[in-house]
Amino acid sequence: MRLSGTTIGFMASNPLEDKRAYSGTMYSMAKALEGTGAKVVRIPVDSSSLLRKLYLKAVKEVERFIPPLKGRLSKRLVWKSRIAARKLDMSIIEKCDVIFAPMHSGTLFSLKTSKPIVYLSDATFHAMIDYYWFDFPKRDIEEGEMIEKTAIEKAAALIYPCRWAAESAVSDYGQSREKITLAYFGPNLDVSKISPHVFSFDGHLDLLFVGVDWKRKGGDIAVGACKWLNENGVDATLHVVGIKSLDPSISSLPYVANHGFLNKNNPEEYSKIMSLYNQADCFLLPTLAECTGISFCEASTYGLPCFTHDTGGVSDYVLEGESGRLLPLGSTGEDFGRVIKNSVESGEMEQFSKGARRVVAERLSWDLWAETVAGVIEKLI
Repeated sequence: MRLSGTTIGFMASNPLEDKRAYSGTMYSMAKALEGTGAKVVRIPVDSSSLLRKLYLKAVKEVERFIPPLKGRLSKRLVWKSRIAARKLDMSIIEKCDVIFAPMHSGTLFSLKTSKPIVYLSDATFHAMIDYYWFDFPKRDIEEGEMIEKTAIEKAAALIYPCRWAAESAVSDYGQSREKITLAYFGPNLDVSKISPHVFSFDGHLDLLFVGVDWKRKGGDIAVGACKWLNENGVDATLHVVGIKSLDPSISSLPYVANHGFLNKNNPEEYSKIMSLYNQADCFLLPTLAECTGISFCEASTYGLPCFTHDTGGVSDYVLEGESGRLLPLGSTGEDFGRVIKNSVESGEMEQFSKGARRVVAERLSWDLWAETVAGVIEKLI
């Protein structure tokens, strides 16, 4: 096997068996790396400490008496990064051949080691400001940029799961393209138990929406699309997964089926997620901001046509006109409804379904991801 005899130190805040952490992405990456023959050892990352707790308590007291400081003292990013690095178990790191640090720029900032580092992230700090994150104090932005720049420069290799993030590393942090490798994510589901199906319209359309952030994922737009479809001759139901507390004014709508938040660590709830993907006709996630979107991988694995916005790294996971449709930001529920209806009536939906399965086979699999990453690690060691 490609990395037999290699020990990879995997930085992670949660146990690698936790399928909830990053929607199960850390679990999937660890399993995929083990599949290359490597020994994967978790390097626990923990920024909590008694000192930090005392600091945050003091911050609350200061903010209570000086309201203008509220939200400006508790985000000292460099300080948190140094605490996280100090608490690393260096004895584990010394036994590793390479350090794999997904989403841990803060920990890398103060880490001192001679081991080669592979840094993976689905976005850069710069790309996230005013995209995911808003109203950051100027000092926090300056510290965040410094942390990201240092982590990127410390890494011997950079891995990104989409071109959007990779291009930011080049344009915003001056990295060479030779240092960067694209490795697309796969689905965080047991693919051995998935039987993909080709779209076939039986008179009723089951739309699936999966996300934990209703606003950012475009939940109201999805509801608007389903409403428009029902008002324009297409009987449809929007199945909502991931929202812990959906507004009753939405969950009570006759064309909305709310399934709540489902935990992949719970076998019964995991099985329900699989069942919902299996019964769906297409995947509707009009997200307003997205780095990659693991749910697109999962939907495509089932052969579901995907309908979403062209934003962030989405276009690497939903191929326009091949596995679904990418609408420009600013599109309304009616816009999505019209595109879905046209796709059903034109027969495109069946082609999107086949295209989704083809895209998964060609790029969206953890086996392909692991093969790419293994090649990067081989060169380093």
